[in-house]
Amino acid sequence: MTLLFLARNWCSPSHPLKMFLASLLPLLVLVNLPTTLSQGTLVDTVVDSNGISLYEKLEVMERLVLDGAVGVSVNPCSFFRTGNPNSGEQTSAEWVRIVFHDAITADLVAGTGGLDASIGFESLRAENVGLHFVNDTIGIFASFVSVYTSMADLIALGLHATLMSCDPVPRLIKLKVGRIDATGPGPEGVPKPTDDLNSTLTAFAKAGFSQTEAIQSVACGHSLGAVHQVNFPDIVPASVVTSTNLDGGSNFDSTPALFDATNINEYLNGTGKAGGPLVVGFNSTTNSDLRLFSSDNNATILALTEAQKFQDTCYTIFEKMLDTVPSNVVLSEVVGPRTWTMGESHPDLSTTGDIVFSGFITWHSLTESPLLKANYTYTTSEGDVGVLNSAIGVSSVKHGFGTITKYSFSNTLNSTDITGISVMNGLYTAPINLSMFILPSQTKRGGSISAGPAYVVRAAILTSLITNTTVPTANLFNPVKQANTLSPTISLVSTPMATYNTSGDYTLFKGILSLGTAGSAPGALYFDVRLGERISVKVAGTLIGSCSSMDINAC
Repeated sequence: MTLLFLARNWCSPSHPLKMFLASLLPLLVLVNLPTTLSQGTLVDTVVDSNGISLYEKLEVMERLVLDGAVGVSVNPCSFFRTGNPNSGEQTSAEWVRIVFHDAITADLVAGTGGLDASIGFESLRAENVGLHFVNDTIGIFASFVSVYTSMADLIALGLHATLMSCDPVPRLIKLKVGRIDATGPGPEGVPKPTDDLNSTLTAFAKAGFSQTEAIQSVACGHSLGAVHQVNFPDIVPASVVTSTNLDGGSNFDSTPALFDATNINEYLNGTGKAGGPLVVGFNSTTNSDLRLFSSDNNATILALTEAQKFQDTCYTIFEKMLDTVPSNVVLSEVVGPRTWTMGESHPDLSTTGDIVFSGFITWHSLTESPLLKANYTYTTSEGDVGVLNSAIGVSSVKHGFGTITKYSFSNTLNSTDITGISVMNGLYTAPINLSMFILPSQTKRGGSISAGPAYVVRAAILTSLITNTTVPTANLFNPVKQANTLSPTISLVSTPMATYNTSGDYTLFKGILSLGTAGSAPGALYFDVRLGERISVKVAGTLIGSCSSMDINAC
């Protein structure tokens, strides 16, 4: 079989998709990439109620890691993302704290709780006190929640991003996906500064953490940030408040924006901050770090004084927190990210009816120089056909990653018998579904203020699949508000589609999805089309254009 491929490189910097992708570039970092992700394993076989496999969720998380859009909120480590820079607050410390507060109320024996985003419903509890703590953090992550990415997975990503920004020698924490968000609050039980030692150790034990692990958890978590007078006036005196420290932060150590063992060594040596306000505070009742650290005669703390031992131990204990999930949750393999990956790619029909497949390929390396172009080939039922080259790569340099290069591509295909794409001689492969697909260029957002947003969704389905009773459905996975939390939940909005035209081997369908005045909450929208058991590739709402008409039927 001979296939014709007409490469169309996106060289224009004003291309809308290229501009969107570029907006996500100045971002996150990674190092030490030992993990190889493989299809056909656990991540492929675990599929959720929306038909999405762990592998697909893992790929979306991999893109978030490489794009780094989440990590900008903690870069630099001292940055406060959501308020006055003179407040004395620190977003990175909040992101470490929220992992602990969400995970530690797990019940290991019952198989409940853990890292499940239930903390979003628990912001008013005394154990979660903080002007900015829960809601600021959940509010930042909310924009990234989607049918692929739960709030709980994003909380885990937040710890990853924090460590990559704050650790002087960044390395990759073992990040996994597949967490399921709680639909309401979990039990109380986060240890408080006023708790006695036995109560604290009991809470940790219930969640599956030993006394040693309890000490490690707190010691590692308190390498960053401070206790704030505005939240804990019984711990921090008002004298700490200044014009550049309005919330009265009293740091745990002399390097509050470095993830290192300074807090450990200052505690043991009585230097600097001497362990911080939960060790040497004026109120002995709230010196909970002192009670915990000294509970084994400082044996655990003494083992953390060296930088490498501190990092190894802290990453291990943090990974245990991230993996503390309800017993019905299956987590994926570790997110690489792989050296060669693909960003979101999709088929479409051009104005002349040609099948166009577009996207971008991503490469990164700490030591090697990027290739000028990436090569790839399409797979058919008869094997790989032809080697193609992408556009010239666009590179950036990121702390911990080295060079990240993105290679855009766009090809016109003259066959529907294409089943996949192989990048760099099989270093990355992905399936392609040309039997049915949404037409991003012809799907539009419209609606009115009074009626709320609406979408006209257009799709192409192989005519050979159509019968007299064929009724495909257009689906929108829409983030919507939940009561008592800033975390959105995903609502499925569906509508039947009707034919409106044909194009080559395809019958074209369209349907109107109306959201009403409730609209969408912050989060990422995705569309797909379904015909019986067949499901198209999902298309991100960011690829959908807008329509100027107030009548969605005219779009």
